[in-house]
Amino acid sequence: MAKIVQETRYELVDGELLALARLKGRELACRAGELWITVDGHAVDIILGPGQRWVAEDNAPVVVSALKDSLLIATRTCSQTSGTASRSRAESILMALLRWRHPGLAAIPATLLR
Repeated sequence: MAKIVQETRYELVDGELLALARLKGRELACRAGELWITVDGHAVDIILGPGQRWVAEDNAPVVVSALKDSLLIATRTCSQTSGTASRSRAESILMALLRWRHPGLAAIPATLLR
């Protein structure tokens, strides 16, 4: 079974905010600095120092605030069990993209753009 790990690095300066969504199962790790994590709908906030980690339990929106210049690593791990599963996932992504297809700006009458 293949295991795919995707890491996204965010370098935040002191006082900078970062809004994240759909994090269920993802790990947020502080590599440097200090981070304040606020999860929408949760009564308690999380503060991470260097080397500390937190895993999102649901898809609630998250705001990360840098209390100092910081480095945040967001990690997503996927297990690929078969080619059929990845094909099914690719097809669902394609269908979502096709639903968002829209005519180009030139096809819209100018009177509707005001």
